[in-house]
Amino acid sequence: MPRLNIREAMAQRLTSDQIKELFHEFDNGNGVLSLAEIDRAVIYWHPELGTNRQAMIRAYKAADIDHNGFVQLREFRHLIELLCLYNEFSIVFGQLDKNHDKKIGFSEFVKGHELIDHEDMDEDELRDEFDRIDTNHGGCILFDEFCMYMAKKKTSSK
Repeated sequence: MPRLNIREAMAQRLTSDQIKELFHEFDNGNGVLSLAEIDRAVIYWHPELGTNRQAMIRAYKAADIDHNGFVQLREFRHLIELLCLYNEFSIVFGQLDKNHDKKIGFSEFVKGHELIDHEDMDEDELRDEFDRIDTNHGGCILFDEFCMYMAKKKTSSK
């Protein structure tokens, strides 16, 4: 079987055998993947994702369904899908975050609202949407809040 990489894994739906092969290539032999193993593998196979730590960490946390700090084989397919998804979200987040402070203020949200398909909203509707996304009510949208919002939005549009 030809050697697989994470880029190929993201581009296609892998079989169970291919998922196992890729998992074992990343695994240090203990049957689970730590964040460090995932980090090394992503940097090796997909360097442009490796520099996007916030997307990688968010995908890792979301894939760790049993919250034991490791990604098991049964969670691995989900990790691959989430790496791609959160990388996409990170790109949009970065486009909205004009001052690069790792959060989106309301003025940034208004200026870039068309990036998240809110072209036909007026400012009051945008304020309501902004407040819905800002779940911790901190007055800005953090990356985790943005990911949760975008994931729900993506799921509801299917």
